[in-house]
Amino acid sequence: MGQILVRQLDDAAIERLKIRARERKTSVEALAREAIYKAAEMTADEKRGLVRKMLDAGERAKVRGVSQTPGWMLIREDRDA
Repeated sequence: MGQILVRQLDDAAIERLKIRARERKTSVEALAREAIYKAAEMTADEKRGLVRKMLDAGERAKVRGVSQTPGWMLIREDRDA
């Protein structure tokens, strides 16, 4: 996992974080990590774009003129065998 160092934080902001961390019985680092994860979440548009990209890659991987069996059918067939 990566690490980051955040510089030039206001002392009052750090104190507020310490108070909140004590109230929530957690660490300032955990609060900061939570805020970073929340800020880094993918938007709905980004998720849709990723799905489109994956579907396009799947279409490009198909061999033209050859019958394609959906993966879920292969999994079911293997499971039931």
